[in-house]
Amino acid sequence: MDPVSSEEKKKKVSYSQYAKWFKCPHAWELDYLKGLRKFEGSVNTCFGTAMHEALQLYIETLYTKSHVEADSLNLFEIFKKAFERELEDGKTKNGLKYTEDEYTEFCFDAQDIIGDFTKPVNRLKNFPSKKYEFIGAELPLEVDIKHNVQFIAFIDLVLRDKSTGKYKIIDFKTSSSGWNSHMKEDESKYSQLIIYKAFYSKKFNVPLEDIEVEFFIVKRKLFENVAFPQNRIQLFQPCSNKHAVIESINGFTNFVEECFHEHGDFRTDGKFPKVPGKGKKNCKYCPHKKVACDAKED
Repeated sequence: MDPVSSEEKKKKVSYSQYAKWFKCPHAWELDYLKGLRKFEGSVNTCFGTAMHEALQLYIETLYTKSHVEADSLNLFEIFKKAFERELEDGKTKNGLKYTEDEYTEFCFDAQDIIGDFTKPVNRLKNFPSKKYEFIGAELPLEVDIKHNVQFIAFIDLVLRDKSTGKYKIIDFKTSSSGWNSHMKEDESKYSQLIIYKAFYSKKFNVPLEDIEVEFFIVKRKLFENVAFPQNRIQLFQPCSNKHAVIESINGFTNFVEECFHEHGDFRTDGKFPKVPGKGKKNCKYCPHKKVACDAKED
C-alpha cells in the first residue's frame, strides 16, 4: 500500500466550518468532534446552487466569448436542470422533501431573477465586458494555515480591472428578500470574503490593496405595495481594509488553535461553550436543539 502523502494527511477546513464555530463552538463540537453533523440542505440551498451555476456560466461566456453568446444561453433551462439535479440528489441521499407548489414557486422566482440579471442595463452596470478580464469562476483556493490545517474554498468569481489592475472577488448569494442591516453586520457572513481576500493575496502574491470584494445578492421576492423602485440585485461591499483583514485572520487562526492539535487532529480537551446568541438566534435552525443540546448557555 502506498504511503499517505502529507497533502492527504492535512485537515481541510472550509469557511462554513469556521462560521459554525464562530457562532457556537458547541454546535461545531457536536458536528465535527462528535460526528453528529446532519444534512442541513433544503430547497433553498438547492435553489442557490443551481442559480450559482446559471449566473456563473453566463458571466464566463460573457467574458471568454461575447455578450451575444451569453445572451443566447437558455439560462432558465440551465438553472432548471441543475435545480432538479440538486433536489433529486438531496432526496436520494438525505430524504429531502418538497412539494410541487414549492418547486413551481422557486422556478418562477428563478425566471424573475434571470430576467433582471440579463437585462442589458444590469449587465453593463455590473459586468461591463470591456472593463474586466475574466480570471476564473469556482476558482479553487487552498492555503496552508498551521497545525497541519489547510483552508479550502471555491471562489465564485474573480475579475481583474484592465485599467487599474485591481482584482475583484465576488461571492453570489441568493436571499428571500435581500440582506438587511443586521445581516450586513453579521461577522460570520461578511468575514467570508475578507478571509478569501487575505488567502487569495497570499496564494497568488497579489497586494491586499489591489483586491476588492463584493457580495452579489439576488432576491427571490420583492416587497409588495411599496412606492419606491426595487431591484432583484443587491450589492454589498464589506469593509476589507488592512485592519479588517487582520481581525478576520486572527479570528480564523484562533479557531484553528482552539480546535486542532499541531498535527491536524481535533482537540478533545478544548472548551466549546454553548452560544445561543441574542434571542437564541443561533439555536433557531440548529439540528441539535433539544436533541443533543439543551440550548441553554453554559
